[in-house]
Amino acid sequence: MKLLDFLLSLSCIFMLQGIALAQNSADAFWFLPGVPITKFSTTMVVPSVSPGSGYHAVWPGLENSGGSFVYQSVVSDSKGVGSWKFWVEYCCNPDYKATAVNVYPGDAITSVFSLGSDGFWTDAWSIVRGPAGVAAGASSTSGSSSNAFPNAGDLTRAVLAIETAKAGTWDFGQVSFTNIAVSASTTNGWCSTGYAVTPTFSYSVSGGTQQTVGGTTTCTYNQVLLKGP
Repeated sequence: MKLLDFLLSLSCIFMLQGIALAQNSADAFWFLPGVPITKFSTTMVVPSVSPGSGYHAVWPGLENSGGSFVYQSVVSDSKGVGSWKFWVEYCCNPDYKATAVNVYPGDAITSVFSLGSDGFWTDAWSIVRGPAGVAAGASSTSGSSSNAFPNAGDLTRAVLAIETAKAGTWDFGQVSFTNIAVSASTTNGWCSTGYAVTPTFSYSVSGGTQQTVGGTTTCTYNQVLLKGP
């Protein structure tokens, strides 16, 4: 898909499905192999808490080509302004939101989205506590959520996103995603050109390798740093 067509096709990457949101905005870094993705993994470092008002969220996830379905590992302050919580969510049809876990700036959350041979997707996640989490008495933890999404079709977009709502702004500093790997059902090389950002914001990409095994090409990146609007 041409980048312009892709940008025009974007419809819905918003979380907080049960809340009527006003003044939504989203900044997203997209991996776009143009074919079904079979695995996506990354580690996100929980950023500083927003000093302002409104709702804020950061997350990695997967979408279908039409943007009508998203599977995501969400860190948000929508359940209590001034603190972060983590949960796994997918929407829409089916809809699901896991029980939220308290997380703290500096915690490292690894999410591994993978498609099994049975057609079920799994998001296996783990949280390693940083100094703030340890000081709060929180323990490292892990879990997973699985389901099949026959109505969603293929998941062809991997995304690193920042969202704000209800007059919230991206005022909590940079967000780091490391150890990124995206596996897609193609033998074509797409790693160096198969990503885009919407809208324009400051970011950097470090590393970048490509490996094709059988009919799958995996692109890996050391880090994508979302720096600021």
